[in-house]
Amino acid sequence: MNTINHHNPELLSTSLERVALLQNMVLSASGWRLCFGPDQHSSSSVISPAQRDLVILGASIFAGYLKTKNPSGDLVVAVATDTRPTGPAIAEAAMRAFLAEGISPEYLGVCTTPEILAYTKQSDTLSGFFYITASHNPLGYNGFKFGLSDGAVLPGSEAWGLIDAFRKLGPDQEVAQPLLERALALPAETLAELDRVGPAHKEAARESYRRFALAVAGGTTTEEGPGSPLEQEFLVPLRKALAERPLGIVADLNGSARTTSVDRTLLPWLGARLVLQNDEPGMIRNQILPEGPGLAPTAELLEKHHRQDPAFQIGYAPDNDGDRGNLVFMDRTGAALSLEAQEVFALVVATELAWLHRSGAAPGKVGIVANGPTSARIDEIADWFGATLFRAEVGEANVISLAREKQDLGWSIPILGEGSNGGAIVPPATVRDPLSTVLAMMKLHAFSLERVLADQCQIQLPSEEPLLLSEVVNLLPRYTTIETDDPLAKMHVGSCSHKDLKARYESLLPRKIAPLERELAETLGVTSWEMWNYEGTRATRGPGNRRGNETGGLRVIFLDSRGKTRASLWMRGSGTEPVFRILADCAGENRPLAERMIRWQRDLVEEAARG
Repeated sequence: MNTINHHNPELLSTSLERVALLQNMVLSASGWRLCFGPDQHSSSSVISPAQRDLVILGASIFAGYLKTKNPSGDLVVAVATDTRPTGPAIAEAAMRAFLAEGISPEYLGVCTTPEILAYTKQSDTLSGFFYITASHNPLGYNGFKFGLSDGAVLPGSEAWGLIDAFRKLGPDQEVAQPLLERALALPAETLAELDRVGPAHKEAARESYRRFALAVAGGTTTEEGPGSPLEQEFLVPLRKALAERPLGIVADLNGSARTTSVDRTLLPWLGARLVLQNDEPGMIRNQILPEGPGLAPTAELLEKHHRQDPAFQIGYAPDNDGDRGNLVFMDRTGAALSLEAQEVFALVVATELAWLHRSGAAPGKVGIVANGPTSARIDEIADWFGATLFRAEVGEANVISLAREKQDLGWSIPILGEGSNGGAIVPPATVRDPLSTVLAMMKLHAFSLERVLADQCQIQLPSEEPLLLSEVVNLLPRYTTIETDDPLAKMHVGSCSHKDLKARYESLLPRKIAPLERELAETLGVTSWEMWNYEGTRATRGPGNRRGNETGGLRVIFLDSRGKTRASLWMRGSGTEPVFRILADCAGENRPLAERMIRWQRDLVEEAARG
């Protein structure tokens, strides 16, 4: 793994150097991130002493938190990276911090986010995890996120306290220097041993993840073998169905952490035909974000293999840490169609609800949890199955926390996630996973779940012939959403306080909205509008209903006479990038209307930002 000894312990950073870096760090419950290279596209593996020291201090903050949660007993934390060049250097710095604090690291090397979280969740010995990634950000960025033995990223209610402590510790040379000296004084032999035993831990993590992913897809326990529910209720019927109706899958892994995971062996073992591209770690050939242009290589690969074998119907592409994955399907003309992130989430939600309905196991109170900018198409899908939709602030930690709150109140939450980011979380998983998405599509294909969907939305299918997956998408409610990778969806509002910006926006909105409201009334039958604020797991209607640092999302929904959402606008400062994001969503296939809506939103946000 070649991880050890990236750092010269003789070089300590100064308080001023760390403060300069802290000003550029993005710190949120979703992760702590920084551009480690000389520019955002850098492929250098070198990090500076100041960057190294901030990693040590960040890991030390998390180590202290672990100790408060586990005051007695030995502490062990799993450590892994995606395939960014700076990953190994950051991993060494973090492991030095853990060792200096008396915590034992288990180093897994390159690993996906779903894999390390599943491994932590199922382990009897791990106290938590520390995962090094910048997710979908450009290659020169990196960072880390962490959590406890439940295998979930810390919720905002816990994470913000650690962020505040980190911001205070970074500039404090008197407190920071002894921590740094102790971590950097550790002998090379201690770190080399972690590297030596790492492959065994990686293999254990991979096997744990394989079993967990199958149990999540089948809705069973992880117990395998003849006679087990997993075997009888899922594996045997799936293999039989795929033998009768073959399915081919391609994936452009783009040198991501998924190149070291279970995809290449698990999918063929289940009966699918599989072709991989860019399937060695670090073989990053395309943009890291698997949306828009990032899906073009997967579409080309799928068309190529579909011409040779028509069974090839699905393509997928992950981001660098392997938790985000979007889809490409073949249509009947032989062209590959790339799905938008919102469509992927909607399709997985519909599939998992259909799977639950097919099994006859649907409980009385079924809920779906999504984030604020998730398209209103999910509201309609929830209605099909008699489910209730709950919304949280952007961030998987927020969505998962809200799902747990609802489960504690007696709700069954079979699926949750963030439509704006694609993919979905299928409990008991605690992170979105492209493997869950692909396995859902395999269920949809193998068990003709489109029949269940058609029944629920009261659509008469023309024949008994199974639909292509690209045709199943057309059963879903049609909406147009300006996606997060669209230039129209990104803004820069300078140093303006987001708290003040929202207050001014709320003041301007009633005075400016009439022209937009008239157009939406004419095109979509809108009769009223409402304003919603999302902070953590809290959703409140009306202006000014915010608290704390007021960094959550603000959404305006437009309703028809039945009280159904027909369009929406949304805004929030990104927690992972230095941008301010906006979104527009409207019923129907109407890109010109969606663009007019988001341009109207940009103009109003700009006016609010000017003060």
